[in-house]
Order: sequence, then C-alpha cells, then structure tokens
Amino acid sequence: MIRAKALSINEWATRCLEPAYPAIASFAICSALIMCTLNFAVAIGHGVGAAATRAGQFVRVGTWQGPAALPILLCIFFLVLCYELWLRKRTALIILSSVIIIQAVVDIFKGMNPAKGILTMMAGVVLLASMREFPARPDRKSFRHLKILLPALMASFFAYGVVGLYFLRFDLGLGGSRAYALAYRSIQVAAGESDLLFSGWMVVYKDLLILLALAIIVFIGVMLFRPYREAAVSDPLLREKARDIVKRYGSDSLAYFNLRDDKRLYFYGDEMFIAYKLVGDLAIISSDPVGRTDLIPPAIESFKEYCRERGWRVGGVAANGDLLPLYEDAGLKGFHFGDESVLDLSRFTLEGRDVRKLRQSVNKLDKSGVTIEFMFNSSMPTHIRHDLGRISTDWRGGKEETGYSMGLGRLMSSEDPDCLLSVAYDKDMSPIGFMYWVPMYPHLGYSLDIHRSRLDAPGAMSEYIIAKTAAFLGENGYSYLSLHFLAFAQHYREDRTEPGSPFWRNVARVFSRIFPVISVYRFDKKFSPIWKKRMILHQSAVDTLLVGLAIISAESALGVTRPSDRDRKNEPGFATRLKSRLKKK
Repeated sequence: MIRAKALSINEWATRCLEPAYPAIASFAICSALIMCTLNFAVAIGHGVGAAATRAGQFVRVGTWQGPAALPILLCIFFLVLCYELWLRKRTALIILSSVIIIQAVVDIFKGMNPAKGILTMMAGVVLLASMREFPARPDRKSFRHLKILLPALMASFFAYGVVGLYFLRFDLGLGGSRAYALAYRSIQVAAGESDLLFSGWMVVYKDLLILLALAIIVFIGVMLFRPYREAAVSDPLLREKARDIVKRYGSDSLAYFNLRDDKRLYFYGDEMFIAYKLVGDLAIISSDPVGRTDLIPPAIESFKEYCRERGWRVGGVAANGDLLPLYEDAGLKGFHFGDESVLDLSRFTLEGRDVRKLRQSVNKLDKSGVTIEFMFNSSMPTHIRHDLGRISTDWRGGKEETGYSMGLGRLMSSEDPDCLLSVAYDKDMSPIGFMYWVPMYPHLGYSLDIHRSRLDAPGAMSEYIIAKTAAFLGENGYSYLSLHFLAFAQHYREDRTEPGSPFWRNVARVFSRIFPVISVYRFDKKFSPIWKKRMILHQSAVDTLLVGLAIISAESALGVTRPSDRDRKNEPGFATRLKSRLKKK
C-alpha cells in the first residue's frame, strides 16, 4: 500500500513538472553560462571581479576565490558544460546538478545558512528531474575506455599526492601522516585551497600535482563528451536499397552524389533515405532526402530525433531552395548560400551572337584535330581507364579527391555503370581531357562530377567538352546538364533579378581568392544557364557559424587542387613523394 502511494506521488509530481521540463532545461543551460560569465569576470579582477564575487553570493558555485588560474579554468569548464547542455547531453546535466548539490553540502558544513543550502540542493535536484530533455548518451566506446582507465589515473594521482606529502610532511609542518588525511590534503593542493607553504624544489611537486589533476579532468571531459559515434555500416544490401531509391526518385541533379561511400544513410521506411556526414557534433545532410517529396517533413523530424538522442545538431548543404517550405515545416531554417548552374538542353545551341566566343573556341579545337567520344562507365575499355586515371592523378598534383555534396568520391568505379564519360582526344587519338557525369533519373540528364585535363592540353578544353556533351545529350532526349555550384552567386550574377547585398558581394570577392567562385561564374555564363537556388540548412541562428565551418570541413574545401599544386609536378623528388604517399594509402 505504501509503495503504491509512493508510486502515485511520483507519477503526480512527474505530471506536474512535465510542462516545465523545457524551461528547466533552458534554465540549466543559462545557469552554466552565468557561472562561466561570473568566473570570467573574477579573472578580470578590479571592479568587475568584485561585482561578480558579490553576485556569486547569490548564485552558488558562481565563483571560486583562489589562485588567479582557477577562475579561468572554471570559466572554461562551465563554457564546455554549457555547450554540452545545449547539445542535450545527459552527462552534462548530471555533472551540473552534482556540482550544485556538492557545493551546497560543502557550504552548509562551512557555516552557510541551512535554508539557503537546502534551496540550492533542491535546485540541483529539480535540474535532474528534467532528465528526459537530455536524451543524448556518451559515446559507448569512449565511456568504456573511461571506466577502464579512470581507476588507474585516480590511483596514480593519490599515490603521487600521498607519497609526496608523506616525505614532505616535516618541511610542510603536517601533523598527521594517515593516508586518508594526506589524500584529502592532495585534493586541496590540486584545487589551490591548501594552506601549506611550498618553497624551493617543493614547488615542483605542487605544480606537477596540479598538472596531473588537470590532465585527469581533461581526460574525463574528453571521454564523457566526445561526439557520439556509431560503427560505419557497409551493408551491401542497404547500399543497394539506397541505389534503388535513387533510381526511382533521383531526379535532382545532386541525388546520385548521395551514394558516395563516406556518407552515412538514414532510412525513413522503404521510400526515402537521408545521406549525411558527421563533423564533430553536427550531422550535415547532403543536398535533399531522396524519395517521395511529401515524406520530407516527417523524415527530417525523425532524423532530428535520431540525432538528438546522440547529441548531434542537424545542418544541411546544397538543399533545393524550392523545398524550403517543407524544411521549415520540419523545424529547419534555410540560408540562400548560392546557385547551381544548369543547362536547359532543349534551348542550348551554338548558333547566334550571344554564344559567338563559345562557338569560336569549339570550332578552333575541331580544326586542330581534337575529337570527342562518349561512353558509359560500364563499357569503358581498360586501356582508356588507365590513361584517364593517369591524367586525373597528374591534374590533382598528388592531392586527395575533395568534395561532398557535389562529388562522388570515386572515379570510373564498377558501382556506377550509368555514369557518363566525355573523353577528348588529340589528333593522335591520345586522351587529353575528360569529364565524368552522374545521372539524373529517369533519363533527365547528367550532373558534372569531375573535370580533368592533361597538363599540356590546349586552352578552352572545358568549353569544348561541355558544349559537345550538351549537344550529344540533347540529341538523345535528355533535358538537363548540371555544371557547378557558385557560392553567393545571387549577389553578383549579372542577370540577377534582385539587387543583391554589397556585403555578400565583398564576401564573395574574398571567398574567390581561395575558391574560384567568381571566375567559375564567368565561365558558366558563356552557356546561358538557368540558376537553381541552393540552401544551407540549420536548426537555429546559433548553429549558423558551426554549420558553415562543418561544411568547409565536409567538402575538404581547403584541400582543393590549385594550379600551383600541378606546377609542383616538375619539382625534384615530386614523383618519389607521390609514390610513397600512394603506397601508404
């Protein structure tokens, strides 16, 4: 009977607090942020530090009076804790609540008003009550390592602390030599609260003890808060399932790129999947979910919940701007990051004054004896595959393949029989350049994956291959040919309908010093393309910067091959270094 009543009381308390759980979760995050701010103010000192100290009397564990380094360390600790609470990690909530409760107990023993101490403890308990708002668990592998190594590290700390204090007990004026008392003193020394006076070489012992304590704390933090990771699934059946969905619903120009090997796949039933990549605590969705369009909102909601349980935020790159209302229904916001240039093959022609320069470039290569051949990946001869692989290696200058949202990451693989190659030959019928295209189903068109040219290939090779490919596909009933994604293009395109932002135009100019977006625009506009809006997706304004940095990492943008990298091919020893690198790989 008593147990039944206790259960009913617990259920009643849970129901009463349930509406307040989101507010309690926000309060936990704000508490950690306030504590971080107060300790930073104490570290600054002077009037700001005094004000923060007074505030700390009302916000328990707000400040810690001691050596100057302690407020800085506490500021960093609470800042990390605030970030992990924002990610809804359960361990962070437990740590925050434990710190508040332990500090209240210590304050009561030090003479604090018991009523204030009990209220502080109750605040810590209430935070624990919102546990369901923090579903993210620690990474299982890291947590397992922590359980194995932590006892050994703690034993090392106390062994060093106790043994050192035992041998220094006379110099430090310690009255007792019991192991428990010395262990407690070790903690005080590491925390900077000891009244012991260290001098001479004894300072080395003290500093090493503090460093050992910091190393253990950092190790615990890393193991507890390391981003959750799951073993990569390379199940051929799942990959084949994704391929089948792409063939049925992959009409978008970027859909086929979601079959890239390093992308993880989240399936929503049998009609849709989401391709993503983990960068730190962010799951970056690649382009759009592939499947029935009406399933996008529930699929995104389901994926967000999947990520929330793992402590991941959700972002996206190169999402179709026309689908933004569906993403907003699922709680994601969009930022117009740039435009994709797409050729409408029903309108493409080399006739007319507008394409005079393009026509001249194509005719010039035709007259020089350059020819082109089109072949599907499944029917490519072995010797051509070898020649194109060598051209690609030389063109990259020894660098790895880059790309994510618009890169397949593999070249001429047997996994991609429908991919198209446009191969250009010189008058001696030797390959001098090629473009590799991925399909848009069903029979809609192709999207550019990579372009490679021999280092001594004539100029205008890219214009030649694209123009010939567009004509070939148009004659065979295809509708579209996707070329490039251009960041911030809506702000500097000459045919834009809106005036654009001067700020983003300047950003694009700076951006183009690293990534040639403006020069690629000047190249693409020769073909009179249509422009397709592409978005960056994020959950909130706070995520914007993190998502941007994660996208740069996912795209390997800083590793893009530049002309100077290809020039290095002629440096002494370059071939030897390249062979060594490929051998290690």
